[in-house]
Amino acid sequence: GAVLALLAAWWLAARTVAPLRRFDAAATALGQGEMPALLPEAGPRELAAVAGRFNQLARQVQDLLEARTTLLAGLSHDLRTPLARMRLALEMLQRRPDPAWIVRLETDIGEMDRLVGEMLGLARGLGQEPATALDPAALLQELAQREREAGIEVQVHAPSICLRLPALALRRILDNLLANARRYGAGGLLELRLEQAAGGWRIGVLDRGPGIPPEQLETVFRPFHRVDASRNPVTGGTGLGLAIVRQLAQAHGWRVQLENREAGGLAAWLSLGPETGPSPTPGG
Repeated sequence: GAVLALLAAWWLAARTVAPLRRFDAAATALGQGEMPALLPEAGPRELAAVAGRFNQLARQVQDLLEARTTLLAGLSHDLRTPLARMRLALEMLQRRPDPAWIVRLETDIGEMDRLVGEMLGLARGLGQEPATALDPAALLQELAQREREAGIEVQVHAPSICLRLPALALRRILDNLLANARRYGAGGLLELRLEQAAGGWRIGVLDRGPGIPPEQLETVFRPFHRVDASRNPVTGGTGLGLAIVRQLAQAHGWRVQLENREAGGLAAWLSLGPETGPSPTPGG
């Protein structure tokens, strides 16, 4: 009996220590900037849970490293074009002074400033903002009125309800989604919707543009990815708007999803999670 007890204790210790050794080696590799192999999520329940959490952390670190690499590569590429135009404008100013070249320089400087500003916005996307009492319907009406003043037709379908939400983050997300719908909506009707869905409320920005190829519905959230193959910011934007939307949403526990509409166009949905508030009253 004593021998069997010793053998059982040795077996249980080995079964417990081996996953811990793998976890220690993987954590050391991750700390050194390497991407370790994912841990097997098997064995005792507690160790399997720890392995699952570590694998999730490792994937997040890998995503952050890939996003950083893409961000730096895209920045160097996008800044190179206006810098080349500015160099040409300076050379032409030396040879033949002309106010038109100064205007081109100012335009390129503005383009670079906008790009750097969007990158800073992307970098700040991970910051948490405290939630306050907010009526999303009132915010949607305010954004719609701004678009109408710019000559764009917008309809709002939203009940009035009070939710606790981070106002600045929500506004930034909707601003970016509206800019995307305005750019690709082919000048058609835009719709802003607030509706209750499984697990909480969601806000939709819908347009009647050409939509997005199904295989790119997820890749468009990568920094500097553009459906428009050209890198012209006039036709394809900078490629950072949806990346900022995804980061801001993830930082606050929300989820962003794009889907093509049956009658044509794109619907961008922001799921706000299990937020609760007073019973809605008709509005919008």
